[in-house]
Amino acid sequence: MNRPAARRPGTIPALPAAPLAASAGAGATSLAVHVVEVVGAVPPDEANEDAPSGLASAADRLGATELVERLLERLGPDDGLRFTVVCPADGAFAERMRSRGAEVVIVAMPDDPPWHAIQVLVGLIRNRQADVLHAHLPNAHRLAGLAGGITRTPVLSSVQGSQLDMPDLEVHRLIASQLSVVSEASYFHALGLGIAQERISLEPFDAQADEDAMAASLDALGSLAERADTLQWVEPVLTDAPEFRVEAGRHPVVEQYSGAAFVPNDLRFDESRRMLIVTGPNMGGKSTYMRQAALIAVLAHIGSFVPARAAVIGPIDRVFTRIGAADDLAGGRSTF
Repeated sequence: MNRPAARRPGTIPALPAAPLAASAGAGATSLAVHVVEVVGAVPPDEANEDAPSGLASAADRLGATELVERLLERLGPDDGLRFTVVCPADGAFAERMRSRGAEVVIVAMPDDPPWHAIQVLVGLIRNRQADVLHAHLPNAHRLAGLAGGITRTPVLSSVQGSQLDMPDLEVHRLIASQLSVVSEASYFHALGLGIAQERISLEPFDAQADEDAMAASLDALGSLAERADTLQWVEPVLTDAPEFRVEAGRHPVVEQYSGAAFVPNDLRFDESRRMLIVTGPNMGGKSTYMRQAALIAVLAHIGSFVPARAAVIGPIDRVFTRIGAADDLAGGRSTF
């Protein structure tokens, strides 16, 4: 098994996508990605001594709350994001979140989330139109995972400790959430417990580190979720078999900027069909067809939904393409 490549401290799994917050001049309405931060504890110095601390250590609780505070310090409506923070107690931490512009919802979070807490979070997701759930600490992972599974909302779980517990693991398996772990021990522990490698990433977190990459990655994750929902993208099936099948695929850029309606098309590669020769007149769509296939493959392998009715994609280790003398596919002009 290969050793995982560590990224910059403070990052969250990088899932690139098109930016969302866009305005078309004065008075335009900005579309903000709604991120719900589900935090399973308050900072250790604010915790009630009589309240159970659950499975999270003081260091884990501090890391989780500081990560959320740094996100809200750096990001807001001007960055195309709005935040709701769900935490188990009101107090100084909740007030700091409110002062940074976040809505705060207090929900009890024992290790086994009660049905009432799940209902509250489900109602919040549906009423406030949440795009992404970002969970911190095991009790929050379970609550966010169950609510995300009910509402089909993407879930990102940041694992602060050195290992996963079994109830936590079952929730991750059930909803296929994306895991971000902070140590190699927890990374290999998760793999050993059967979590798919494409669903987990090693992200060392230092609460004092530069958080720019972390903020950008969370913005990208929310962008992918919003694009998938708005443009009716589909979850691809990743397989180890040598095949690449796309039904009613679309080019995500040309589709949005072309003046004419985009005509979806199919693609099939397998053991019996390993090469295609694409011919046709100038401006016939050959380059769009090739690049569409490449974009769908890349989107699928970074964990995104894809612009198609259905897609089954096997292992891909590289993409080759050519660009003509003047490249303007989105403008509807030939690449030659």
